Amino acid sequence: MKSYKIINDPIYGFITVPRGLFLEILDHPMVQRLRRISQLGCSPLVYPGAVHTRFHHVMGAFHLMQKALSVLESKGSELSEEEKEGACLAILLHDLGHGPFSHALEGHLLPFSHEKITKILIQNLDEEFEGKLGIALQIFEGRYHKPFLNQLVASQLDVDRMDYLSRDSFYTGVAEGVISYDRIILMMNTSQQQLVLEEKGIYSLEKFLTARKLMYWQVYLHKTAVAAEKMLLSWIKRLKYLIQGGAKPPICPHLFTLLNTRTEESNPQIWLDDYLQLDDINVLYSLKVSSRWKEDFITSELASRILNRNLFKIELTDLPSNPDLIESRLTEVMSDLNLTREEAKYLVLEGQESNTAYRIQRDEILILKKDGQVIPYSDFPNQLVSSGQVVKYYLSYPKK
Repeated sequence: MKSYKIINDPIYGFITVPRGLFLEILDHPMVQRLRRISQLGCSPLVYPGAVHTRFHHVMGAFHLMQKALSVLESKGSELSEEEKEGACLAILLHDLGHGPFSHALEGHLLPFSHEKITKILIQNLDEEFEGKLGIALQIFEGRYHKPFLNQLVASQLDVDRMDYLSRDSFYTGVAEGVISYDRIILMMNTSQQQLVLEEKGIYSLEKFLTARKLMYWQVYLHKTAVAAEKMLLSWIKRLKYLIQGGAKPPICPHLFTLLNTRTEESNPQIWLDDYLQLDDINVLYSLKVSSRWKEDFITSELASRILNRNLFKIELTDLPSNPDLIESRLTEVMSDLNLTREEAKYLVLEGQESNTAYRIQRDEILILKKDGQVIPYSDFPNQLVSSGQVVKYYLSYPKK
C-alpha cells in the first residue's frame, strides 16, 4: 500500500502527495524557492489578501492533475504508472523558472521566458535524479507521444489555469473568477490522443473562459497593479543602466550580478546560480536599501514609492496616448523634479497591455459531441466567448 503525505489546502481540502520521488522533488530547494515567489506580483497592493505564492499554485495544480488523470483513465485512456507520474511531475515543476514577483519582471532579469528557464531547470533535475524525470520533461516540452498529457499541463484548458483562476479568485475575493473546475474535469475525455471536453460540459467551459477574461481586467491587469509593476520594472531598468555604467548601488549581490551581466553571452549555469538565489525577499531588501541611496534620485524615488504604496497615477485608454500628452507629462516631471529628459523617461511610463479570452489560431479546445464528432470550440454554435484581442494603452506618471 502506498504511503502519502497529506497537505491541507484552503481551496481543495486535503491534497495527497505520494511518498518517494514526489516528496523528494517537493522538498528540493528549487521547488521550496517557490514559497518565496508571489503568485500575483504587485497585486497585493490592490488586493491585500492576495499574498499566496507559486508554491501554493503548483500544489493545487498537482492535485487537479491527479483528479484529471483518474477521470481519463476511468473513461478508457490507457495510462501507465510512469506516464501518470511524469504528468504529475511536469505540473509540479511547470513554474520553476519564475523569478521574483512572477510575471512582473519576466524577461528583464534574464532575456528568456520563465518556460525556457523551467525547461533548463527540469533538465538539471533529471540529471540529479538519474533520469527519473525523462517523461516529465517530454510532457512539459510537448514531445511525448500522447499529446493530451501536455495539454493538461499547457493549453487553453489545462489544470494550471483551473488552479490559478480558483486560487486567485479565492485570495483576492473577486467572485467573478470562480469556476466549476470539478465539473470541467469530470467532462474531460480523449479522442485520438487529444484532450477533448464532452459536449455536456460546454456551459462550464464558457463560464471558465468568461472568468479568465474578467480576472484579467479585474486582477491581472488592474490599472493600479499595472502602475506598480511598471514602476518596479522602471526601477530595475534604472539600476541596470547605472550598474553597467560603473555604479554600485546598495542592492542584493545576486541581483547586482544579473543586472551587470550580458546574460545572452554568458554560460547559462553562471547566471542560473544567481537567478535561483533570487526571490521576492531579495528584491524587497534591495528596494529598502536603495530607497535611502542618495547618489541617484530616480532609484531612491521609485523604490520609496513602491515600498510605501505612493504609486503613480495611471490612465488606461482604448487608443494610444496622444504624443502631445506624453510630452506634456515629461515636461511637467522635468520641471517639478529638476530632471533631464532621459531621467524623466524613467518616471513617465507608457505602453500597452492586451488580453485574449480565447485563441483560435492554435491549441483550440476540442468539443466531443454526443454523436462522436470532434469540433473546435470556435465552430460550436451559439458560443458566448469572443476570440478577439482586447488592447489597452497606459500612461503612468507621478501625481501632482
